Amino acid sequence: MDRNAIIKSIAVVLLTTILTLGAYLMIGPQIMVIVPVAIVAGIIFASRRSFISLVCFGYPLTFGLVSAFIGCAEIDDYTQTTAFAISITFGFVGVGLIAVGLWKALPDHTTKKSNGAAIQSSGGNGG
Repeated sequence: MDRNAIIKSIAVVLLTTILTLGAYLMIGPQIMVIVPVAIVAGIIFASRRSFISLVCFGYPLTFGLVSAFIGCAEIDDYTQTTAFAISITFGFVGVGLIAVGLWKALPDHTTKKSNGAAIQSSGGNGG
């Protein structure tokens, strides 16, 4: 793995972790604002064929992890229920969408040679 891929991997892991932990910001009535804004932003980015749309669609789904955590803290044997399994699944799908979206959207910063001159490539940011 080259240096650029390692830096990109670190950035994706850090940003995905920060966004996943940010799901705690949705506890309370602000979820009624955050989720529609994220979905509308996802639709706008999707229409522009940008992979950032995956991040926007994945962020509200990460609330499933928060829901599972709260359920475990408040309900005995919650981990044995279907609601727990569904919450965890939604949460991990959201984290996966965020990670893939960031991986595709962040630039590679590799150089390509064309006719002896190096040209800076922006990578595969999808738009």
